[in-house]
Amino acid sequence: MKYLILLGDGMADWPLPDYDNRTPLEIAHTPAIDDVVSRGVTGQFCPIPDGLPAGSDIGNLSMFGYDPGAAFRGRAPIEAANQGIHLADNQVAFRCNLVTLEDGVMKNFTADHISTEEAEEIIAVLNDTLGKEFPVKFHTGVSYRHCAVVDASEASTLDNMVRMACEPPHNISDKEVAPWLPKGDGSAMIHQMIARSQEVMADLPVNQRRIAEGKLPATSAWFWGQGKAPEMESYADRFGLTGAVISAVDLVMGIGVCAGLDVIKVPGATGWIDTNYEGKVQAGLKALDDHDFVYIHLEAPDETAHQGRADLKIQAIEDFDARIVAPCLEYLDSHPDLRILVAPDHFTTIETKTHAGGPVPFALCGKGITPDDNTAYSERIAATTDVLIEKGHTLVERMLRDSVMLF
Repeated sequence: MKYLILLGDGMADWPLPDYDNRTPLEIAHTPAIDDVVSRGVTGQFCPIPDGLPAGSDIGNLSMFGYDPGAAFRGRAPIEAANQGIHLADNQVAFRCNLVTLEDGVMKNFTADHISTEEAEEIIAVLNDTLGKEFPVKFHTGVSYRHCAVVDASEASTLDNMVRMACEPPHNISDKEVAPWLPKGDGSAMIHQMIARSQEVMADLPVNQRRIAEGKLPATSAWFWGQGKAPEMESYADRFGLTGAVISAVDLVMGIGVCAGLDVIKVPGATGWIDTNYEGKVQAGLKALDDHDFVYIHLEAPDETAHQGRADLKIQAIEDFDARIVAPCLEYLDSHPDLRILVAPDHFTTIETKTHAGGPVPFALCGKGITPDDNTAYSERIAATTDVLIEKGHTLVERMLRDSVMLF
């Protein structure tokens, strides 16, 4: 038996008043995902457990079949694992976004989707300046997403940094950032690093070039998602399976690393609507030749919703359907010993430009899955079924069983 998860990050949404109170999933033309439903089943599951923040870290852990309440120790250390960064016992990893602040407002949490090459110039400057003034080292990631590793001089300092309240920048788009600066014991140093980053980034040549090209400059570093090194049981030990992960996002690839899965990097995978859809599918289906489990992750629906762009989110969902789900269904036609699961990891709402918890829809088809009576995929249709899996991480556990019991 083979297993394929197709994850549309943040696809689920709330009804949009400007679109006759339909969600992007209801508006988008999705014949392939509808076909998954027709061939199998749909229902709801809860990838974000009560009491945990709605985010891709929590949601993707659930989608890999791990209980976030037990496995989660911070987003940044998972991303660090993908970058080959091994955290010492006295180190805390922070996610470091390059962002655009304008008059104290979070103008753009991606610095206008700055390129990795441009970001690398800025990270080098941060290491040459902040890295000599504070116990921190910066590591280049992808586009605006980077990692900062902070050394703690003593155990109490380490614990304070882990407990610090740090707000994700995508939660505060178009808001004054001052009320959302890190809070808690030890946060003063993080405030100082943010302020100092703004000084050293102000007149960098890379930013002058971006302004000349009509792009937003990266004006500040923003620290969040911190934690210590994760401890996760491998997929081989947990499920007795080999597996591979395909994504443009360090977080998702980092979960794969922590789970002992192979990470396949696809040229042109960007995390945006211009990503290499065909390359991801080709790599994923090829990986099924010698792996039991493959996870193909698409970031674009989430990113477009964070921008508040309903039109682009609809486009991202339609591209996901036509360029990822459809060819995978064609593969299923000639490889019947396969199950395909299509789902989001959480809501990302156009209205709020950020994540939300609650039950989201899934579609599952393939070997041993008895079809239900549904023929289309959406939040509304899934809510009419009798299937609600409250412990979201058990959806994948059930998918991996010989006999799928959804109730």
